[in-house]
Amino acid sequence: MHITTVILTGGKSRRMGRDKGELPVGESTLLERMIDRWTGVFDAVAVSVGEGGRTLPAEVPALLDRHPGAGPMAGLEAALAELETDAVFLTAVDMPFGDAALARWMAERMGQADVCTIRRGDGRPEPLFALYRKSCLPVITRSLEEGRRSFVQGLFPFVAVEQIGEEELAAFDLERSLFNANSPEEWERARPLLEP
Repeated sequence: MHITTVILTGGKSRRMGRDKGELPVGESTLLERMIDRWTGVFDAVAVSVGEGGRTLPAEVPALLDRHPGAGPMAGLEAALAELETDAVFLTAVDMPFGDAALARWMAERMGQADVCTIRRGDGRPEPLFALYRKSCLPVITRSLEEGRRSFVQGLFPFVAVEQIGEEELAAFDLERSLFNANSPEEWERARPLLEP
């Protein structure tokens, strides 16, 4: 199965107050670090840029939303529609500690499911560290056209989902892997761990 990692960068960054992809990490940016982190994990890397442009390496495609302003599911739609790939591993630029070994393990565990995601301890799935097959595309497009932007309401009920419970993942540091730097305070906690 050919898998492309897609890094979401199209959000409004309201809580952060600035473009998260451009946050400085040493001599580079958070987005540059994320591209480096995920290059070689699967077959390719692409970046979902929402409505705007970004300067990216020549080998990294920029994906524009077909439903502007519709959030992460619109980024996934663009990826599944535009990329020549069997599946997408979706993550976000503000999840800087994602574990490549965990992502690969999930890809092996996916089987014939349309989606493979982690079920958190409170029962909710984690849609932004997950795998999605091309078969999800028609469902996503229909849901976005009908105004359903949530993975939980607009996609998961209509496809085969392999949910991996946290209890099965004791070998991985999930709190670190799924840490999300949404605010300046969270970024200040994360930044020293990313500096060279």
